[in-house]
Amino acid sequence: MMRCVAIVVLIVGGALGIPGVAQGVIEGTFDEHALARVGSDTFAVGQGRSVEIRSWASPNRVTQSLRGADAFVVSLASSPDGRLLAAGDKDGHLMVWEISSGRLLFKKYAHRFSVWSVAFSPDGMLLASGAFDGTVRLWDTKTWTEVGLFIEPRLVDAENKDRAHMGWVRCVTFSPDGRTLATSGCDGYVRIWDVDTLRLRREAIQAGINVYFVTFSPDGQYLGCVTNPGEIRLYRTDTWEEAVRLRSERVSGAGASSLYAMAFSPDGTRIVVGGFSKKVEVWDVASRTMVAEYAGHTDSIWGIIVFPDGERVVTTSRDNTVRLWRIAR
Repeated sequence: MMRCVAIVVLIVGGALGIPGVAQGVIEGTFDEHALARVGSDTFAVGQGRSVEIRSWASPNRVTQSLRGADAFVVSLASSPDGRLLAAGDKDGHLMVWEISSGRLLFKKYAHRFSVWSVAFSPDGMLLASGAFDGTVRLWDTKTWTEVGLFIEPRLVDAENKDRAHMGWVRCVTFSPDGRTLATSGCDGYVRIWDVDTLRLRREAIQAGINVYFVTFSPDGQYLGCVTNPGEIRLYRTDTWEEAVRLRSERVSGAGASSLYAMAFSPDGTRIVVGGFSKKVEVWDVASRTMVAEYAGHTDSIWGIIVFPDGERVVTTSRDNTVRLWRIAR
């Protein structure tokens, strides 16, 4: 496995006139999709068939290496208490580790193809997984048994009886109260599911050509997604009607405007996104304007996390680097 080398660079003078933006760069064979915040200072990244835990304070040092995957890890999620880390790999396996001991608690061939997204419920009692085969499954974290399969009735036919989306499921995410699961896929739809009944709360929302990421605002009032073409859309969760649509910078070329990742700031006032443009964009929800952008990646950004202070951001990219940013509040 390639030895990782950490390089820390201080950028003097930031994008859009913001001075003193600090950027750290970790080079390696990181997967662009597999990124998760673990604690107030730590994060996890996929490194081939292993998962590395690193800290903001010492990003060049691997504090924990979790092993047991048979294929490249492509999705990660930490439990709300920071005790467990779930992962999906390209062969369809779902895995869960106890972070402190590095012990592999659960491993199962859960989907027919790559598991592109995993998410814990807010109370940590459930784990959702979504995959390339269009399926979304629900798991009990005490027994590690499957307790739910989300099925879109309009997609059921003689060959496909278990699909939530027509093809690739890109993201699964729980609402803050844990009662709702939102999923998105390369069929261009966002689907809203009742966790208890496993049924749709409303008809699917067509949000773009592809919907790469979906997440709830911290207060649960909005559901956000990013798409191809490069749009940020917010839907009110009381009506599920579109409330906000923001347009990212457009770059020439097919699919060049696509956004692949997003995260709300802890107070919900800002949205951080990344995609084909290779830039980290920061948007203010109230004014509906982009207030900052940061360049540095040399290929598309696919992963973004924001730490609880709202200033520290970590991104992963197809350029095989992990970058650390300190953004202006």
